[in-house]
Amino acid sequence: KDDTVDLKSTAHQQALAKHALNSSLGFGEIVYISMPDRTDRQDAMTLLASTFGIKLKLIPGVRGSEMSPKAIPDGVHRKTRPSELGCWRAHVNAWRYLLDSDMDTLLIFEDDLDWNTNLKKTMEKLSLEMQNSKIRLSEPSDYERANAPYGLDWDVLDIGSCKDSGHPDFKDVSQIWNDPDVPDIGVTKQNKLMYDSLHDFGLTDADIGKKRLLAPAYLTVCTSAYAITRQGAERLLMTMSYIGFRNAVDTDMSRAFREGRVRGYMLTPPAISQFRIGGSKDTDNRDPGD
Repeated sequence: KDDTVDLKSTAHQQALAKHALNSSLGFGEIVYISMPDRTDRQDAMTLLASTFGIKLKLIPGVRGSEMSPKAIPDGVHRKTRPSELGCWRAHVNAWRYLLDSDMDTLLIFEDDLDWNTNLKKTMEKLSLEMQNSKIRLSEPSDYERANAPYGLDWDVLDIGSCKDSGHPDFKDVSQIWNDPDVPDIGVTKQNKLMYDSLHDFGLTDADIGKKRLLAPAYLTVCTSAYAITRQGAERLLMTMSYIGFRNAVDTDMSRAFREGRVRGYMLTPPAISQFRIGGSKDTDNRDPGD
């Protein structure tokens, strides 16, 4: 009897995509960043994760005003607030967490998230699309086909951008599919940059609210929910810590995409979004030292 698995078969791809239904959505683990004193947000994230069968690990947030001046990287803009510096440090700690492990990927959340009740099905569909990618530059290795639900040809996979836009010269480089859980056009129109970006990629108003797309990351805003590979963690550490850091972590990451120092994909509309309740509880981007 031949027990060899056909890694290119539809049956194998579907089985691998089912990993998106597990407690880590098909990634090695999921971590979330939260300031130690924001137990209210930690309660909310724990409840949200438990409700949907997702397992989260806490990465403590960092107060930038308490960082040693010697630990602040070169090139930081003089107007960078201590809270932005602390946010950067917490994300760097998450990148290091992956490299200190033996995992291939890590999904990183911030602590102000919400998602559709069918998030796992959305990620399963994303896995199938990425296993059959029309926009990756090289064929998947046998290791990827066997073990990586989303491939490993990327540094960063942004599934929670607040706003995004593709490279102006490569708007034809995208992968588009039907997704019944995409926000309707009325919701999408409230985010003008995202609405315009979908049009730039060739979607019509008839498509918006029905289709999702994956494209090379170029201009992204927010670091609410993104995955990294080991190579991605190394490149982020090199680009945004060892070489230097300028201001907000999402601004620097977006710059790294545009400069080609870090490579990735962005999912539009995103699978995960921020939630807001109104008032001072909505942000931790203000330290006493800001």
